[in-house]
Formats: sequence, C-alpha cells, structure tokens
Amino acid sequence: MPRQIAFTTVDAFSSTPFGGNPAAVIIWPDAALAQDDALAQNIAAEFNLSETAFGLKLEGGTDKQPRYELRWRTPTREVNLCGHATLATAHTLFTSHHPDAESIAFQSRSSGTLIARRIPDASGRTERIALDFPVSPLVTLEDGHRRRPKILETVAEAIRDFDPSRVLRVAWSDVREAAIVELEAGVDLEKLSVDPTPLPQLGRQLILTCPAPAESGSDIYSRVFAPASGVPEDPVTGAAHTALAPFWLLDKHSISRLPDPTRAHDTSVLRAKQVSRRGGELIVKLEEKNKRVELQGSARRVMRGVLEL
Repeated sequence: MPRQIAFTTVDAFSSTPFGGNPAAVIIWPDAALAQDDALAQNIAAEFNLSETAFGLKLEGGTDKQPRYELRWRTPTREVNLCGHATLATAHTLFTSHHPDAESIAFQSRSSGTLIARRIPDASGRTERIALDFPVSPLVTLEDGHRRRPKILETVAEAIRDFDPSRVLRVAWSDVREAAIVELEAGVDLEKLSVDPTPLPQLGRQLILTCPAPAESGSDIYSRVFAPASGVPEDPVTGAAHTALAPFWLLDKHSISRLPDPTRAHDTSVLRAKQVSRRGGELIVKLEEKNKRVELQGSARRVMRGVLEL
C-alpha cells in the first residue's frame, strides 16, 4: 500500500482564491522522510509551482511558539529563502496544526531563524500574518560600473520596445543574486511584454519596479522574473521585497519619487503590489537598525489532499 503524505496548497499574499502566489506545503510526518532530498525535489517538480515548502517540527518549541525546520524548493532546485511559501506554511500551521499559537519560529539552513506572527482581526481570527526576514543588502550600480551595461543590455533584449531613458536606477543584491531596475513613474509595468529567456545571464532574479500611481493606494509596483530557478515569472515574491525595502526607503532619490515620500520616510513602510497576471499585495516595513524586514500579507488555502508514494 502506498505511503500517504498530506499536503495543502495555499494562495499567499491574497485573501481570495486564485490570487497571489500559490505554494504547496508539506509537513513531514517524520525526520527520516525530511532527510530524503531526492524525494523532496521530486515532490516539488510534481507540484510544478514556483515553490514548495517542506516543514519538520522541532523540539524546544512551546504551545504559543512551536519550532519548525523549513526548506523551499522550486521545480528544479532548493532555494535559500522564499517569502510566499513561508507565509503559506505559517497559514497552514496556524489553521490546521497550532490554532492557539501566537507565532511560529522557522529554522532555515541559509537565512537563520524566521518568525511568523499572526495578526488577528477584531473577532480573533487570523487576518494577516507578519514575517520577520533578514534584509537583503544591495549596491547601486552607477554609470560606469562593470555590471550595469550587461544588465541593461539583457533587459533591452527581454523587454519589447525597451526605452533605456526610462531607467532611473539600477542596483544589485549579492544575497539574492538579483538585479533591480527602477523604471520611471508612468511606465505601465503590468503591461510590459517580457521574454524571460535571456534573463539567466543576469543571475537568479530580475526585479523590475516603479512608483505606483498616486490613485492606486500603493507605493510601489514590481514584477519578478527567475528563469534560472525554473520560474519564468513569479506571481508574488515576498523575499524580493527584502531587497526592495532598502532600495526604496534608504535612497533619497528613489524615495522622493514615491506617491507619498514623507509618509514612507517617517514610517519606513511601503504598500507594495506585484503586478503579475495573478497579482498580490503586501505591507513591507524596514527595520534599518536591526537589518530586518517585516512582510505582512494574507493567505487562503485552496486545496488539501494526500500524496501517495
């Protein structure tokens, strides 16, 4: 008889089904299975979502804050951090495993301890979940930097009718192996036609971002492409915002271009929207002194079942 392993799929950074970024979540029933990397990668490939999260309960937790090991895989490889799959895992654990927990401590292999905290609504139900992540350091690539021309050449190859005069700033994050390209306000980022095929030349990710329109209720828009990791375009990318937070909030020129720069500066908070086809929204708070970023978002379970192995 086949071994059965429970799974859920959750739409992260969305309060309704079929929005945000879907992630599959596996909570391993025992430590032996959790050590089978080949099995985990096959499961991630089978789901074929941008990421699948794998959790294992650890000793030392409490009823109010249980502890879990957490790892993430794309259909082709393991990654060192994933925001939306962490949110999906926290939602699964809060709703199905630890209804009385106030937070969950996730131990990751490359990104340290990550805390997920429930934010209840007036009725006590979990309305949003806050994730505490390390900030992703970055460097602005000024004119003449050796990496900048290659990034712009590749972006021009990927984006139909690309106009380099609309690029205001380029940055690089070693942690994320990501290029960040700021486009001027007025660029219709959602409708840009992007061919991800040439983008692996840049690194793991390309993050396109621009100020949101004043009437949108958001501060920034973004789109994220990661074909080198088997994800042509990621619907909503929590981890990318650990780089977008310092990109926008710690540069006086970029922050001045936001719809409400004074509020963003005084609160260190961004209202962010990823304008992929599915789309998703999150609140991003930079804690510069502690070098942390808090990501807040909603999640919605859309499927649960069992794998038969």
